[in-house]
Amino acid sequence: MDRQYTTLDEARSIIDPLINAIEDEEIRRCAYVHLYGVGLMASTLAFKRGHDRRTAELAEIAGMLHDLLCYVDTEEDTDDHAHKCAVYARETVLSRMTGLSQEERDMICQAVYNHSDKHVRGHWFDEILKDADVLQHGLRNPMEDYFYLRPRTQQVLQELISGQKG
Repeated sequence: MDRQYTTLDEARSIIDPLINAIEDEEIRRCAYVHLYGVGLMASTLAFKRGHDRRTAELAEIAGMLHDLLCYVDTEEDTDDHAHKCAVYARETVLSRMTGLSQEERDMICQAVYNHSDKHVRGHWFDEILKDADVLQHGLRNPMEDYFYLRPRTQQVLQELISGQKG
C-alpha cells in the first residue's frame, strides 16, 4: 500500500518551515517537543475517548498549532497568548490548508483560543487540547513536580492508566 498524503501532512508542510526558521536552536527544539508532543497526546486522547480517525487528526493539528506563535515570535507579549495563537493559526496555517472544511477550521481555532482556560469546562474538542497540553507538560519530565502533580495532569493520567474517563 502506498503512503497517503493526509491533512496532517499538509499541516506539517506549513508548520515545519515556520519552526525551522526559528534561529535559536533551543527555542526551535522546545517548539518541536512541545507542539508535536501536545499533538500526539491530543490524537491519543481523541482515540481513547472514542472518536474517529479524522477527529484524532484534527486534534493533532490543534495541538501542533496551540502555542505556535509563542515560539515563532518570542517578542510577542504572552498575555492572552491563547487568543493570539488562535488568530495566528487561522491566518498563517489554517487559511492555507485545502484539506479542512470551514467547520473544522473553526473547531481547531476555538480549541486553540480556549486552551489556556483549564479551569473552565468547554466543548469536548477543547477539552482534548487542554488535557493534551497538561499531559505533555507533565510527562516531558515526570520527575518535575510543578506540572506532574497538578490535579488536571493526574486526572488525565488516571484516565489513561485506568481505562476510564476522569
